[in-house]
Amino acid sequence: LTLEYLEAEYYTMGVAKAGLIPSGKPLGAITTIRDHEVAHVNFLKQVLGNKAVSKPTFDFTAGGTFGNVFSDYDTFLAVAQAFEDTGVRAYKGQAGILLGNRVVLTAALQIHSVEARHASHIRQMRRARGGGASDQKPWITGANDTGIGAVVNPIYSGEDNVKQAGVDITSLNGSMGKISASAATQSFDEPLSAEAVLNIAGLFIKA
Repeated sequence: LTLEYLEAEYYTMGVAKAGLIPSGKPLGAITTIRDHEVAHVNFLKQVLGNKAVSKPTFDFTAGGTFGNVFSDYDTFLAVAQAFEDTGVRAYKGQAGILLGNRVVLTAALQIHSVEARHASHIRQMRRARGGGASDQKPWITGANDTGIGAVVNPIYSGEDNVKQAGVDITSLNGSMGKISASAATQSFDEPLSAEAVLNIAGLFIKA
């Protein structure tokens, strides 16, 4: 819920900032993502009831690291990518904990798939902008592949893992020889623990 609060407020502020997001398809996409995140917040608050945490006060500059986040569209997209990549890993990390509640588990997995679509779309929006983001792929490659600095390294911690269920994916044969480390890391998203997610969110929460 803390992460969804963060995402919902981020996109709400971004859409409200006149001139930040180009009109047309970019503004339409970000507005749709905003609406999804607001729906996620409302759903989780309803499910959690009196166990729901309160919304923190956010600092989307991360203490000044992203000081132009609401004045520079490329920075806005870069930070959005970091949030969405976190969301994908966060929901995967909680799936096992929710096995005892199939209703909530089903909803959480549905949100997980939406977060994955958001992450892919934001990454493709950044790639379309060219420049330093021209090599962005719709999926995570290795660890921090964002090009936006070490401050977001915790979001991608462990994503360079090439072993799944004890199998080294790079030892398997593909159509063109051994599977590369890049392909191995792209093929699997690693889960994040609740503690890790809160630590990441904490980078953008005022003390």
